[in-house]
Formats: sequence, C-alpha cells, structure tokens
Amino acid sequence: MFIGVDLGGTNTRVGAVNSSGQVFHRLSLPTRVNLGLEEVIGRIVSTILSVIEQSEKEGYQIKGVGIGSAGIIDIRTGTVVTSPNFPEWSQVPLKLIMENKIPYPVFVDNDANAFAYGEKWVGVGKNVQSMVCITLGTGVGGAIILGGRLWHGFDGMAGEVGHMTVQPNGLRCNCGNYGCLESYASASSVVRRIKLAIQSGRTTIVMDQVNGDQDKITSTIVYQAALEGDPLAKEIMEETAVYLGIGIANLINLLNPELIVVGGGLANAWDMLYPITLAEVRRRAFASLAQTAQIRKASLGDDAGIIGAAGIASFSLKEVAYAI
Repeated sequence: MFIGVDLGGTNTRVGAVNSSGQVFHRLSLPTRVNLGLEEVIGRIVSTILSVIEQSEKEGYQIKGVGIGSAGIIDIRTGTVVTSPNFPEWSQVPLKLIMENKIPYPVFVDNDANAFAYGEKWVGVGKNVQSMVCITLGTGVGGAIILGGRLWHGFDGMAGEVGHMTVQPNGLRCNCGNYGCLESYASASSVVRRIKLAIQSGRTTIVMDQVNGDQDKITSTIVYQAALEGDPLAKEIMEETAVYLGIGIANLINLLNPELIVVGGGLANAWDMLYPITLAEVRRRAFASLAQTAQIRKASLGDDAGIIGAAGIASFSLKEVAYAI
C-alpha cells in the first residue's frame, strides 16, 4: 500500500491506497493554514502516522507516501515554491521535512496533478490518453495529461489553468494578477462576489439563510439559493459557468484534448454549471475541437486527490527503481 495525502487550502485528506486504487482508513482534518507552517505539518504528520499504524496492524506493507499539495511545486526536490492558498509558504522543502518525520520515501506534486492522476488511473479518464483536469475548490487548480502521462513542463509547474486571464482588469487574484479564472470560477470566488454584491446594496435570500452573518456564506449556500430561484445567486452561478466555459474553450483550442474533467467542491453544482459552460465552450472554441472534446464531471469525489497522490508515489518509486 501507499499513503496518499491531499493537502488543500481548506482541508487535508489522508488514506491508504492499494494497487487497485481502493482507499482504506480515510482521515480528514481542517488544514488551518493560519496556525503556521510547523503546526500544519505536525498535524498532517500525526494523521499520516495514524493511517500507517492502522494499515500495518492489518498486515499491510507501506511502501511510500505521496503528497498532492496546493501551489507551485518543484517536483525534483519536493519543494513548495509558492502557493496562493498558503501565503506564508515560500520555498518550503516539504519532501525533506516529511522524510525526517516519516520512515518512508515521500513524493510531492501539485494537488491538481494528483487529482488528475487519480482520475486517469481509476476514474473517468481511465481509457483516455490526453485530458485536462480542472479543480474548482478554494482556488482553481489544473493538470494536463498528454500521451497518458502527466505533463509537468520545463520546471515541473505546468497546468496552472486557474491563473489564465479571463477578464482583463478584473478582480484581483491571490496570485497578484487581475482577472484570473480562479477569481471567477472557484468556490471562494462565488462567496467573494456575492459578498461584494450584497455590500453594494443587492438583496438575496442568502442573507436570511446565514442569519445576516456574511462570514457564514459558503458556495453551497449560494448554489442552493440559486436553485430556489434567488436572482442574485443565480446571476453569480451563471457568471461562474460562463467564465469556466471561457477557460475550457481556451484549453481546447490550445491542446485539443480528448477529455476535460471538472472536479472539486464547486463541481457539486455541475447540473447548473454544465449547460451554460458547454454553451460558452461551443461559442468560443473551434467547432470541430469543441465537438470532439468531452467535458465531464470527475468520478472519484473526495478520494481523487488521495488516490492520485498514492499513485504518483507508486509510479515514482518504479521510475527510481528503473533508473537504478
């Protein structure tokens, strides 16, 4: 077995994964970035060791640990170079830190890459050779698979689709740019935009659902309000779908993939997002490419990152063994 860690800006999920991609002993904890690097790492290490202990008690042999972390990752050294979702993390040698605390080889990659690897290994992309995965969570992550393999780019940092500009001079993104896809299609952006609208004087049933406390607004609440016909919530969700469609159209025109996979927390609103997103893709992408590229919701749910991170560790160890 391999341990898979899905390290996100909001939550961290850990599980043991066998060679068939089945997950055992799942544990989840709030990431709590505000506690600082040492505390966050300590909590994650404790959770990993707990999963390892449970697995070994049942007779399983652990071979390694894979971590999918939000941010720009130097996969050669396992360093988190920078991360909009972890503002204080800069050049953090995560692989080295973890290997000093865990008695197994550790492999670190971008969390969206791990998500994509999971969907390619045992999910919706199992029989596909070229695909782009987009995760709609705290931020917007992305990963590219070409020829059946993750495309890391020259420095290992390819696939940051969330930081494509989709609105010149638009909202400021956590990365420092303006008008990024992440500023319009992430779960946090849905909350941010409805708060801005409320502060400008717009009314919405969302405020009734949170008893007037804007800090309690979530993207799920906005989505539910949209389903109930709230005009502002519908406007925000429809705008989200349009910008997602713009981003996907750009990716289709650039890469001509067989499949676009959309996952993450906001993908729970897929039934509402998909028709509008698809219409926008067909309006903007080359017609022949838009017709051949499938756009599908991810199939592994919250397990995708865990499965993919474990799979990356497994694959990486095989690559090391082959090189030796």
